[in-house]
Amino acid sequence: MGVGTFRRAELDYKDKALNGLFAPIVVGMLVGSDLITWRDGGARWLPALMLSYAWGIINSVGSEVTGNLIFVVTGAMTRISNMIVDRISRTAGRKPIPKEGLFMSLSVIGGFMLGAAWSVFLSHKAPQLKNFGAFSTMGGIYGTLFLWLDREELGAWWMKKNGKLCEIDGDEVTCK
Repeated sequence: MGVGTFRRAELDYKDKALNGLFAPIVVGMLVGSDLITWRDGGARWLPALMLSYAWGIINSVGSEVTGNLIFVVTGAMTRISNMIVDRISRTAGRKPIPKEGLFMSLSVIGGFMLGAAWSVFLSHKAPQLKNFGAFSTMGGIYGTLFLWLDREELGAWWMKKNGKLCEIDGDEVTCK
């Protein structure tokens, strides 16, 4: 259902602030599933449906924006490999490694590794966290991320430098 909802909105609203539209829906579904589970520990169907709907939207946004997480991580690794080869290859002209592009790729890989390590650490040190508030926390994180993805359509006042919007691409940071 979440995938279908996202696709319908994408067709209807085209390049509008779709992620900003879905941020409160995803947050509401994930927090709501936790609240229902806390109130009635036996409730399973409604929280499961709410989670399924929210994850459908999350996966659709992820696919639309980045492909998916595996492509993002392997893409970052590929960019770093290409930078290194271009640096040492005479054929490529021994290009200098762009610092911004290298930092962006290392940030993607590092963020993935830190997220995985943090999950393992919390599961080991605080197993009770799995029972309370995990989906609410994820809802807040995804809601914030979705709003950030639509920052340009929402005004992006925090991303402007000298009145111009800054962009980050594979190799550098530029301001329009």
